[in-house]
This record gives sequence, C-alpha cells and structure tokens, in this order.
Amino acid sequence: MGIFDKFKKNKAERDYIEKIIAKLGCCDCRIIEVKDVNAVMSVYHQALLDGKKEGFTPLIIIPSEIMVECLDTEVDNDDSFHDRETIITKAQEIHAKELLKRLLDEVMPMDEDEDGDITGEFLAEGQINHFQSLEDAINKKIILAKIPTDKPWEVAAWVPMGGFNECPMPDEQVAVFKYWYEKYGATPALVSQDVWELFVEIPPKTQEESEFLAWEHFGFCGDIVWQGVGTVNSLAGTLINSSVWYFWWD
Repeated sequence: MGIFDKFKKNKAERDYIEKIIAKLGCCDCRIIEVKDVNAVMSVYHQALLDGKKEGFTPLIIIPSEIMVECLDTEVDNDDSFHDRETIITKAQEIHAKELLKRLLDEVMPMDEDEDGDITGEFLAEGQINHFQSLEDAINKKIILAKIPTDKPWEVAAWVPMGGFNECPMPDEQVAVFKYWYEKYGATPALVSQDVWELFVEIPPKTQEESEFLAWEHFGFCGDIVWQGVGTVNSLAGTLINSSVWYFWWD
C-alpha cells in the first residue's frame, strides 16, 4: 500500500469514527488503537466494572461505513428498524425461548439424513476468553462507548445491526440478549457490521448445559456452525467455561 493509499484509508477510518460517535449522541466514547488484544481486554474489564457502579454498559464498536449506516435512520424507510425506543418496546413482546426454537427450525438441514452430521461428537475445546474480532483489528482504531443503560441487552437497540443474511432483527437480538443475560450473565460487548461478541460471567459448566446452549447459538447464528466449527457439539465444546461468545453472519 502506497503512502497516499494509506493516508486515504486512515482518513476514512477517522471519518467513520467521528460519524459513529456523533450519531451515538450522549455516549461518552474512548478511541483505542489496538496494539495488544490482552491490553484491550483489560480496558474492557475495567469499563465493565465501572459501568456496574455508574450505570452504563461498555460496548466496543469496530468502525466501518456500514456501522455508520446502522446508526443512520435516514438510510431506511422503515424508521422503526433504527428507532431505539421502538426496538426496545417490540423486544418486550418477544418470547426469546420460542424465538430461538423457531430460528433453530429454520436453520436445520432440509435433509433428515444430515441431522446426525450437524450434531456431531462432543469434545471440550480450549476456553475462549478474548474478543476474536480484536485479532483482525490490530493496528486499527476502535471505539469503546459507554452506553447509558444498566440493562446490557439494550445496547443492541443503540447499534441496530441486523436483518441481513439470516441475522436476527435488532428487536429479536434485544430479546435474546436479555434472556441470555438473565441466565448466563451474558453482556453484548463488541459489535461490527456482521459480528456480535458477548462477555459471559456465568458460562455453562457441564457438557449437558453446553450442548443445550449450543443448539440455541446455532439457531441464533447458523453461520458459526455451517461456516465455522462444523457441528453443534463442536460448538458446545467451545462454550464450557468460556467467557466470550462469538456470532458472525456472512
């Protein structure tokens, strides 16, 4: 990459960051250059502790042009998609467990003979304790926003990403995140144009718990199995005692 191209790239990055912060409005935001993943995780952990005392939820935002659009109500004729209060109100009418069952039915293989293949064998993997998206953000700038709510699931209404390639709508995300927060202490912690990562304080401890949760994850985000680990039980093996959950929609 030439000097001029690098300059243009850096300018675009700055523009995206400035626009995202402006559109978040009343949020206190910090810009962090990612040099070391563990260092960023330490900053996040401290912000999480501070947020519990001060009444905010920290959210890492990976800036991009699409993330700017996610915060722009003018890019969609359906203002309810972007309106924060509407999203939160609609989420209150959703039964998260029933939604996850419906989404699982939709993502399951059409051919019954493939059911066994998608289930797979359980094998406990290494714990996941850092946000995977940070690995792709080395030497880039990210935003740590203090979202002014003590209800962590509501951050999906502040940054309404979704509704594409089988990614659930923002109100569905809010409903599911609330369900997982109440059950696992799972806080939406990082968002990009096609990723959510959650920080989990009460992860599953047993194979049975992990397998049940993995089927919910598969329904919520089929790509993490279809284009990721390959089987639901392989996914379950990554969930035991892991403090980070990763969802990606192609």
